[in-house]
Amino acid sequence: MTELVRRIRPHTKRNGSFYLLLGAGGLLLIALVHGQTELIPWPVRLCLASFCLITMALGIGKLVEPDTSLEITPDKIHYIHIRGRWTLAWDDIVRYNVPTVQYGAKRQSLAFLGIRLRHYDAFLQQLSPRLAVHLLHQQRALMTQAIRSEMPPHRQYTDYFEVPDYFVSETGKRYSGVLATFAVRMQLMRELLGYDLYIPQNAFDRPLLDFVAHLKALQQTRSQYL
Repeated sequence: MTELVRRIRPHTKRNGSFYLLLGAGGLLLIALVHGQTELIPWPVRLCLASFCLITMALGIGKLVEPDTSLEITPDKIHYIHIRGRWTLAWDDIVRYNVPTVQYGAKRQSLAFLGIRLRHYDAFLQQLSPRLAVHLLHQQRALMTQAIRSEMPPHRQYTDYFEVPDYFVSETGKRYSGVLATFAVRMQLMRELLGYDLYIPQNAFDRPLLDFVAHLKALQQTRSQYL
């Protein structure tokens, strides 16, 4: 197979250096006028210092994230995060798109790319507990929004927040701990929105619908490189 890798630079990486320099510059300015309390009163100075520290932390957080969030090859998709990574074979993906919820009389698009898996085992066996915990927290607001508009009549709110003792896949493999929790979450999210995995919009380098079109174009031409 000819090696071909499309790397996606996440939107979250943008402006990291700017935020860091802005915060550092603000702290330097405060230090320069340290003895001139008539120019900047202490309460204002403390507020500015707090803002500068938060801005610097935001910049550092952006800079320590991986330069690439996705690597797309003719046979696989690799998701890369500071807390871990996962890999999906194209053949394990049933479909993908931007999920929607009912909002009044219209459907509202959500700020995620949804992916529906063919089987869970290949994904769960490589998922690290650390990344699973992050994804559970990341998707909590998404799940809450989906519950409000898409919850089936036979469900209760408590169904979505219970911690399972274990999860048994369709092949009979048993999972426990945070992997079991994440597997059950995938099932529930599939019931609500039709997809198992969700990648946030800020992981991409372009608007969501444009990225979906880009991904479909890569999928349609990938057979040329296999």
